[in-house]
Amino acid sequence: MTENNSIEIDFLPVGEGSRCGDAIALRFGFYEDKIWKNQKIFIIDGGNSDSGDELVKHVKNVYKSDKVDRVILTHPDADHASGLRNVIEELQVGKIWMHRPWKYWDDLKNSIIDGRITKNSFTERMREAYQYAHDIEELAIQKNIEIFHPHQGDYYQENDKAILTILGPDKDFYLKLIQASQKTPEMDLTESITKSYTATKKRTVLEDMSFDTENLSENDETTSSENNMSLVLLLTVADYKILFTGDVGTEGLFNAITYANSRSINLRDLNVLDIPHHGSRHNLSKGILKYINASSAAISCSKKGEPSHPSNIVTNSLLRRGIVPYCTKGCLLNFHYGTVPLRDDLVLANPIPFSSYVEIPI
Repeated sequence: MTENNSIEIDFLPVGEGSRCGDAIALRFGFYEDKIWKNQKIFIIDGGNSDSGDELVKHVKNVYKSDKVDRVILTHPDADHASGLRNVIEELQVGKIWMHRPWKYWDDLKNSIIDGRITKNSFTERMREAYQYAHDIEELAIQKNIEIFHPHQGDYYQENDKAILTILGPDKDFYLKLIQASQKTPEMDLTESITKSYTATKKRTVLEDMSFDTENLSENDETTSSENNMSLVLLLTVADYKILFTGDVGTEGLFNAITYANSRSINLRDLNVLDIPHHGSRHNLSKGILKYINASSAAISCSKKGEPSHPSNIVTNSLLRRGIVPYCTKGCLLNFHYGTVPLRDDLVLANPIPFSSYVEIPI
């Protein structure tokens, strides 16, 4: 069987204003003499409805196919899930990887405080709370597409090699996140595993390339339960490695790092790191960057996402560690490796420069 030797990853732009989203298409296989052999196409998140349409066009016009082997939803927020409905309606889909929180009644029923909650009412409430994921489920049922519930340690493989590995979350952590979510009926929790944060006043401070001036937190755990549900995915093709993170927070990332370390998976030799939650400072920390490193970073953010998406505190911290950050901001961001050439319609992206001044909360 022909070994995979090439890969292309396209981060499509999502959002015209300040609202961001993720829409990622990729293909891999054996590329030779201007021909893809055994091409596989994956889509990770679909952004909004408009970006869903663009994903369909991208697969048809650029990848020259009407088939997607795997559709993966990292978590069911609208800015990641909405566009996948278009993809499933317009393309042939092999399998969908996504969580369906309403499927975990048996694991959670004993923690629900309100005795009036039944399996049916729990299921309906959760489907309504995660409407976009439920829409995808209904489309999948209509089109007879299998839905796979991915958890830590699951993987997609070819030629006995793991191509895409789920590093997180594990099932126990995922269940705790459902319990902690405000979308879930009240649970009997012994402790909270997330914190909330509110807008604060800010002041402008000077940063330089020295670590003494760095304002990234040591370990910020302010991410919502829903964001921490995000799948953390390691893609490895022909020795090219990229880590996809959705909107995961530091707690979810540490969960994934712990698993990777237990399996001797090196996350310090990545080619590309997908920065979580559009480059928010609440989703990355100094502690995380001790265990994860990459040559480049990809940030999905809208044209007017700054100063939060991306945060220049985050991009400065990446640059200090030799990670070159790039962002979409209305443009397609492409990474490719192997014998596949740069497509004729693409231009080289400019890296995000270092910011001498950043805003920090006071």
